[in-house]
Amino acid sequence: MLKTSLGPLQQAIFTRLSTDTALTQRIKGVYDEVGKNTPFPYCTIGDLTVNPFETKTTYGENITIVLHCWSQYRGKKEAFEILNLMLQAITKAPFVIEGFSLIKMNIEPSMQVFTDIDGKTRHGILRLRFHINN
Repeated sequence: MLKTSLGPLQQAIFTRLSTDTALTQRIKGVYDEVGKNTPFPYCTIGDLTVNPFETKTTYGENITIVLHCWSQYRGKKEAFEILNLMLQAITKAPFVIEGFSLIKMNIEPSMQVFTDIDGKTRHGILRLRFHINN
């Protein structure tokens, strides 16, 4: 029986980020969707892209997920620090996805911080790739 790990992966990432003490001391919250008056700084779980694979004996998925941080600190320093805390939270201990087997996790080639269109919000992006067996 085929199944996707999208929901369990998102939940595992949310749990890891929202329970990491160093990160939660620095941000106001971790969100899947943000309300209009959400206080800064915060993190969001962005889009997931799935590429299934199949071998003779297994079915799996290569999933890329984009994690975001948002800051209104004057300059990029706070966003850099939050991205680093997010990365540490995700990678500091074995990553468990309920009902699935994680083969490996990679940081994608890009990690960046830029000034958002409003001219004052700093937007940090961290891309991760998970190779998961069903």
